[in-house]
Amino acid sequence: MINDLSKDQKIKLKRLFDKKNYSKFETQIEKLGSIENLPTYLKMGYAGSKVLNPNSKKEDYLNATIIFEKIYSKDKSNTEALYNLILSSLKAEVCKYVLFHLLDFYKKNQKDPKVVEGLARIYFQLDNMNLSVKFFKILTELNPVSTVDGGRLTYLASMNYPSNINQKEYYNECIKLGEAFERYSKLPKYNYKNFINKKIKVGFLSGDFRDHSVNFFLKDVIKKFDKKKFHIIGLSNLELKRHHEIITKFYKDNFDDWHDIFDYEDETLLNFIRSLNLDILVDLNGFTYGNRLNIIAARSAKKQIGWCGYNNSLGLKNMDYLIADKNLIRKEEEIYYKEKIIYMPHIWNAMSKPENLPDINELPYKKNKIFRFGSFNSFKKISDDVIKVWSKILNNSNSELYLKNSGGYNKEIYDDLLKKFETENVDLKKIIFLKKSKNSEFMKDYHKIDLALDTFPYPGVTTSFQSYLMGVPVLTLKGFNLNSRCGVSINTNLGLNDFIAENYEDYFKKSISLQNKNELFKLRLSLREKVLNSALFDTSSFTKDLMNVFEEVLKH
Repeated sequence: MINDLSKDQKIKLKRLFDKKNYSKFETQIEKLGSIENLPTYLKMGYAGSKVLNPNSKKEDYLNATIIFEKIYSKDKSNTEALYNLILSSLKAEVCKYVLFHLLDFYKKNQKDPKVVEGLARIYFQLDNMNLSVKFFKILTELNPVSTVDGGRLTYLASMNYPSNINQKEYYNECIKLGEAFERYSKLPKYNYKNFINKKIKVGFLSGDFRDHSVNFFLKDVIKKFDKKKFHIIGLSNLELKRHHEIITKFYKDNFDDWHDIFDYEDETLLNFIRSLNLDILVDLNGFTYGNRLNIIAARSAKKQIGWCGYNNSLGLKNMDYLIADKNLIRKEEEIYYKEKIIYMPHIWNAMSKPENLPDINELPYKKNKIFRFGSFNSFKKISDDVIKVWSKILNNSNSELYLKNSGGYNKEIYDDLLKKFETENVDLKKIIFLKKSKNSEFMKDYHKIDLALDTFPYPGVTTSFQSYLMGVPVLTLKGFNLNSRCGVSINTNLGLNDFIAENYEDYFKKSISLQNKNELFKLRLSLREKVLNSALFDTSSFTKDLMNVFEEVLKH
């Protein structure tokens, strides 16, 4: 076993690490011999480098997790090993591997913010949104200062998933976030002169200019903007390595200007966007990954509007408007949104018409004589209440449930989900998991199901649009806020009110009655034409309405 290194060796390694030359750092460590036989501090450095190295792959994160776990198991006082174990396990997606260590630590010390945040993030990754919210809430109480970074942002995003959180409770937490931003922000205030542009300058800020839901709703809108009246700018907070060549080219060709801003520090970015003299900045992220909410909170444009990427309030004083429609927010509910609500005439989002759609097939039930339900939403949206209602449906009908996780395959999540159904006495043979796929192959999976079951309180949006395109109606549940009513808005705009349930019991009853309706057979073949001619895909009218909205807000 190597006892120690020379002073020169230590200096050389430190220099490589500090300069983020991780690959060379790791090579030098490996030259010393077996990692297992190295002193603890070198093992820590080696594993830490694997976590930080942008060239690392999943197997590297897994190796780092194993190293940190061994170190911590031998010495439970080494909290740095535990903190690093959290990070590596999240990247390796082996959260259950370390969960028992965290829970054991938490029993003895409930005031360590890093461990509490670790539990919150691990439960988030495991799609256990109730426990994720529980620990994020504890985190914000322990360390309010940290809430200006990622902790509270993920917490607020998480609050959209459980069934036991209402809009008032969510809004109150948003307000706390807004106050935290103002209290701890060091960014300069916005002192703009009342500039007048020849054209209305609109910036679209997003970390999702890629193969993402935002792209499905945005690309036609951008293409159809009146360039004689508007000057539109893309502000991409997407890592260059994640760019999609075709999608990036499309946006570069259709925006008047395009800027990659991922590497900009907050103050640099703030000053840059302010220098553009934007009339309007449209935020397409909200609390989702890739946001730059510090910039929104400090204000970078005359008017700032939230749309498309996140369907709820942000609680920020400087976010002026939030785009919705009359089906999503009632007038009396506006008090629980910090932003002024903009009501679009029909629907809050319109999707670009996809190309090369697969043909619609006949109802699978005709052939199989077993009714097939399906849900292709992220498993994060499958709340405990959803499990109970779906289980009741499966236990009371000759049916199967096809599930497809938009977040991809994770054995830990799949196993946990099956256990929940098993607890409700569901025959697990009735649960069929479909593999993740893209584009036309993804759409073909709708051939397998008769009726889509929406999740609640967080319904599908993109998946519901896609489901209808394939002739598969979506049974949704009435909600209580913008986010939870997205399915209601979609179905209302299609005139399919029979597929909107009032409550859990009504959801169950409709799921049973719809299995026997002849109308479902007929609807499947006529639905695509109906959908394509509806507000859901009328991007021309939607873009005109959106441009009118932009002109209107500048008058105030």
